[in-house]
Amino acid sequence: MTTGTHSTALTDAATTADRSLARLEAVLGRIGDGDLHLAHRNGGWTPAQLVSHISLSTLVWLGDMERLRQDSELGFFFREEIGHDAVGYPPPTAELAARKVASTRRTLASCLPATDPAVLERTVEIPDLGTMAVADWIPLIVGHLTGHVDQAFEVLADRGALPEGA
Repeated sequence: MTTGTHSTALTDAATTADRSLARLEAVLGRIGDGDLHLAHRNGGWTPAQLVSHISLSTLVWLGDMERLRQDSELGFFFREEIGHDAVGYPPPTAELAARKVASTRRTLASCLPATDPAVLERTVEIPDLGTMAVADWIPLIVGHLTGHVDQAFEVLADRGALPEGA
């Protein structure tokens, strides 16, 4: 893959993530604080926990890109090292959740397209997920984030808290 192709792919991935996260940010601005802490009737994370996970897993993945840039022998990430199942501080209010999503959007918009092209060519193994070039992991990582945005909408819809037109 050429540098230009990488650049386009990274910009496209950042745009995809931004569109999805913008939808979530907008919905968070329209729900009540209590709605943020409702779990799906079948169990699972609340929208607040999903916002925390989206934020943490983004930061961890971007940190992994720096680890690869600095360590030429690194080629393996434990699942925890990519943010798998990571949940930190669930924001207590919808306003804070929206701000956390806005922060994640800014981070992705500035950092993802700036990923070092040499890092994108590196091969990384993640247990149970596979081994491939970092450039090939990017769509999966972005898909992971957007999937959790959809999950937050599903939770809100299940509880009758998804705003009309969302």
